[in-house]
Amino acid sequence: MTELAAPRSSRGPSVTFLPDGTTHIVDLHVPLPTSISAAAANMIRLRNSLPDPTNGLTAPIEIERKFYDEAQAILEVQLLEMYAVSVESVTVGGVPGRLVTPRDPAPGTHGQLLVNLHGGAFKLGARSIAEAVPIAARTGLPVLAVDYRLAPEHSYPAAVDDTVAVYRALLETRAAKDIAIYGSSAGAVLAAQAVVRARQLALPLPAAIGFFSGTADFNRTGDTEALFGVIGLAPRVTAVLEQARGYLADAHLSDPVLSPIHANLDGFPPTLCMSGTRDFFLSGTCNFHRALLCADVDARLVVFDAMPHVHWTKYPELLETTEALDIQARFLTEHLSS
Repeated sequence: MTELAAPRSSRGPSVTFLPDGTTHIVDLHVPLPTSISAAAANMIRLRNSLPDPTNGLTAPIEIERKFYDEAQAILEVQLLEMYAVSVESVTVGGVPGRLVTPRDPAPGTHGQLLVNLHGGAFKLGARSIAEAVPIAARTGLPVLAVDYRLAPEHSYPAAVDDTVAVYRALLETRAAKDIAIYGSSAGAVLAAQAVVRARQLALPLPAAIGFFSGTADFNRTGDTEALFGVIGLAPRVTAVLEQARGYLADAHLSDPVLSPIHANLDGFPPTLCMSGTRDFFLSGTCNFHRALLCADVDARLVVFDAMPHVHWTKYPELLETTEALDIQARFLTEHLSS
């Protein structure tokens, strides 16, 4: 049955425009599109009705971490029931992590490895494997989930240093062409940052990058950062600079490592960019994709209709999640050495 939009108010215009170019949304109805799955529509309805203990990622860090860690623990149990993988704690390059190994490894892939950098606004997600488990199972490759240091205790460049330390250690036992790095949200940002830093250190670059819903430019805000919250259309929209305040600290926002869009992107590894039309990082993802294309990089962009920020890391039951993860897995594996 087709879902009908609520009638528009006849009291005045839907939007008004200020002289400086700002748009003020007054009375604009945005119905759920019929292009998404029924489960996705239900997910959006449910999220709209739930409270947000993090207050748009502005609550005290102890409250944010408690809420996030509890949700991640439930999700991890669900994923480990869905996928045949094993998980062990490891230390690589002096940095802790968790190695997720598929029980049915892909043939002929000895030495190939995927590196996952988890999301969480650089302050949440300790020991998270939510992004590693489904990709390990789909690719048949081991995935190293890096437990990089978190803000605000450890601001930039601590997470970059940890990631590069892991990558440098991995290069001692395998070729760069056998490594791909991917992440969502803060993990996407960190993946791009680590590649720029690796190039500065004259390290060979990985075979591919998964840049899933991130930004490569903290110095300039994108349009969707003012439109959407973590759940999409939301009562509270928190600026990205506020979300990442503990990580950014007093860093120079146009630093080419912190904001890779300001770096020389020539020769950047093939990159898959992914986002959703209700994702606050849609602008950031698209802007980085365009910059990569301008540098003649093999860059691809996939955008999911009506999906909020990183839906593929939170809702394993959605058809849109299955599609997203399948696309991610194919891209990461096709660029590794055969």
